[in-house]
Amino acid sequence: MGTKTDQGIMKRQEIYIFIVDYIKQHCYPPTFREIADGVNLKSTSTVQMHIDKMIASGMLESDDLYGLSRAIRVPGYKFVKE
Repeated sequence: MGTKTDQGIMKRQEIYIFIVDYIKQHCYPPTFREIADGVNLKSTSTVQMHIDKMIASGMLESDDLYGLSRAIRVPGYKFVKE
């Protein structure tokens, strides 16, 4: 089993994929609770911590100072409803 850092990186990749797939399906970002449920995390605080790290690294963007879930954007993606 990998280190705690490796596990965090893998969880953030899982969160990223969940967010992209969710936006493709719904045309808006998921809530922290929806993310937690989708990637098997119990705490929305843990989701917030991962989202903060993802925003800091440029993996995600946000229109909000605190990275609120509905303000999340995925750089490089343009989601268009068909």
